[in-house]
Amino acid sequence: MSKPGSLRFPAAATVACVALAAGVLVTANAFSNDDILLIENNARVHDLYGARSMFTQPYWPPPFSQDLYRPLLSLLHALEFTIGLGQPLVFRVVSMLVYAGAAIATFRLLAVLGRRSVALGASLLFAAHPLHVEAIALAVAQNELLVGLISAWAVRRYVVVRRAGMPHGVDWAMFAAAVVVASLLKETGLVLPGLLLASEFLLFPPETRAPRRSLAKGYALLGLAVAAVLTVRTLVLREIGGTFIAPALVGATPFSRALTMLGVVPEWTRLLVWPAHLRADYSPQEFAVSVSFGARETVGLLLLIAAAASGIIARRTAPVLSFGIAWTGIALVPVSNVLVPTGILIAERTLFLPSIGVAIAAAGLADGIVRVMRNGRWHLPAWVVVAGLSLLGLLRGGERLRVWRNEGFLTVRTVQDSPRSFRAQRDYGNTLYYLGYPDAGLEAYRRAIALAPSAEVWTVHNALAVHHRERGETDAEIEQLTASLTAQPRQEQTRAQLVVAYLFTGRYQEAARAAQVATATATTPGVFLQLRALADSALQVNAPPGSVRIGLVSGTLVVKQR
Repeated sequence: MSKPGSLRFPAAATVACVALAAGVLVTANAFSNDDILLIENNARVHDLYGARSMFTQPYWPPPFSQDLYRPLLSLLHALEFTIGLGQPLVFRVVSMLVYAGAAIATFRLLAVLGRRSVALGASLLFAAHPLHVEAIALAVAQNELLVGLISAWAVRRYVVVRRAGMPHGVDWAMFAAAVVVASLLKETGLVLPGLLLASEFLLFPPETRAPRRSLAKGYALLGLAVAAVLTVRTLVLREIGGTFIAPALVGATPFSRALTMLGVVPEWTRLLVWPAHLRADYSPQEFAVSVSFGARETVGLLLLIAAAASGIIARRTAPVLSFGIAWTGIALVPVSNVLVPTGILIAERTLFLPSIGVAIAAAGLADGIVRVMRNGRWHLPAWVVVAGLSLLGLLRGGERLRVWRNEGFLTVRTVQDSPRSFRAQRDYGNTLYYLGYPDAGLEAYRRAIALAPSAEVWTVHNALAVHHRERGETDAEIEQLTASLTAQPRQEQTRAQLVVAYLFTGRYQEAARAAQVATATATTPGVFLQLRALADSALQVNAPPGSVRIGLVSGTLVVKQR
């Protein structure tokens, strides 16, 4: 087992070089996916003047669901935007460097847990892992990398301090600060005390339990740090969880969510072990909610049982393997959707922290094999395997990074990777419309409507209605708005747009009727009263179709009459 001071720079530098090679192609990428919404089009992070407000407002800006609380991530984005004058390059370089830092932190952790050579091999595979592409490619996923880096650093520090004796007040203050910083970057940081506790119980022999009473105050401090973060988060969001729920989980009971996530376990395992097929979207119908215990759920349950059993069996003979399994399980809790439903069913970027646990488990397993195989002839074949897998990972990751080069290319590849995803088909339809292929765009939207779950289909109808409106196809717009309101009646903005469309086409009686119905339940009845008055006036003078042009700007009517 390596001593902390025995690490030599070339090993860490080798890991860093592989990590940088894995992420270097990201520097040529434009903004795409959530980067467009949360950085490029988000005025909140375009300067540092509103830094204080980042701690008093939700992470997502209006009109999106006011979900999540990540003030330090917003602050980091504002700093990067200011330095780079809004260009993606600074964001990409930061992501690449933080990824290299996380890979080095993982290597240093593995090096204090076992043989340095094993730590190096496992870290090289970790640095070249193609699963990490999404976390590198998205600037908004920098928090995933940072939480991983902080967690690896904190656990390593804890192990080193505990081997020397007991953590002191300064150590606990550092661990508490790490919990707060990680949690304000992303909610996943709240699991850091659990990772430290797992290292205590799994990496240290039972005979050290007596002094553990002195650890109580330290862990109480970590508990206070968690409570403080949750309190501030609740004050800002007015709730612990979020309001946005993954489409596959809308309306699902806790039992149904647990059953669904059992079916996700095999996919997690595949992605963590052999991510040959990667995709940016895992929405229905690609991964639908489970309604019964079938083959996929059975495989997921067996994998969980096998992992738990392996961790228990290895507790004494291979504690690092046991700890790696525990790390992976703890890190998956926030995205398991069992305790609290989240906005995602599966996202590759959220598996970065669990992948550190897989690297730990792999190092623990390899360390045990090395102890059994005393003959040194296996060294060269082992390094050949590590080098070959690392090269394959770099090649696959490099190809995948280019998929994220811009929004248009990502959209086309996503619909190829996830053809049964309604979001992929919808985004593909948007791209086709903007490129001037409305017929193909309409076909993509029809596929999206057919694939969308009932809880989300109204959003697709609304998006298609916008394209019809922009092309002056008002009758088609009315058809989509009507379908949207049938699926989700409580939409004031959509109903107002429907009334406006009726007015423009000269269907004044229908406009008056729709406005009258909405007035009774609307939170802003004044808008609908004005629309009703316009409809009545147009009807009285027998205004020709197209003579009343109305726009809705933040609930305010803008009227142009001819």
